[in-house]
Amino acid sequence: MAELNDLHAVDETEDEDTEFATIAGATTIEEAKRKALDQLRKVVPYVNAADVDFLVLDEGSKGGFFGRGKMEARVEARLRPSGQRVEGDLPPGAEVLRDFIQTTVGLMGVEAAVTASETPEGVKANISGDDLGLLIGRHGATIDALQFVAAIVVNGDRRERRQVVVDAEGYRERREAALKSLADRTAQQVAREAVSVTLQPMTAAERKVIHLYLKDHSRVETLSEGNEPFRAVVISPKRPTD
Repeated sequence: MAELNDLHAVDETEDEDTEFATIAGATTIEEAKRKALDQLRKVVPYVNAADVDFLVLDEGSKGGFFGRGKMEARVEARLRPSGQRVEGDLPPGAEVLRDFIQTTVGLMGVEAAVTASETPEGVKANISGDDLGLLIGRHGATIDALQFVAAIVVNGDRRERRQVVVDAEGYRERREAALKSLADRTAQQVAREAVSVTLQPMTAAERKVIHLYLKDHSRVETLSEGNEPFRAVVISPKRPTD
């Protein structure tokens, strides 16, 4: 069943706010809610989920034999009047980050929902959507560039720089796991063959993952060589200490 998209505005009176509502369908209720929220954001940018009332119109069904008769879940999302919306639901830094990322991914033509939150080190944005490959880019090049610019926007002229992280569907965690696996394999090769190995150029954040992961390795050591953007980690046999 195709996604429903009947976004409409209802102007109750000349003195009251225009009400925006939309209906979306998807395989699950949560996915239908996300799609409906995305549809609202096309008309009312930066709208927060906390300012939307969701009404489940149809919970959907799995269908019968071989999924025949399967029905999608359908959800209505209605934006609350301005007087009923949540004020100050996000700390300033997180709100700036969310708004910037939501606007940017929209300009890229990517349909996605953005949430943001404070972390002990700074602020973090999470992007969710059906196909975020374009947004992530090869080896995370695009999302890293987006994160770099977002850090400039969020920190502005602050003297104390806060860490800004931009993630998409758990990409950062998956990439960190892949880097640690690469570090393990390369360290084994270096220890076995007693030769240094230079990895492919990486961002400073990715090089840091390798350095920290192998910091206490008993048989290898690491350093970075080269100039950005071609700076790379070199894993070498550990030199004997006097």
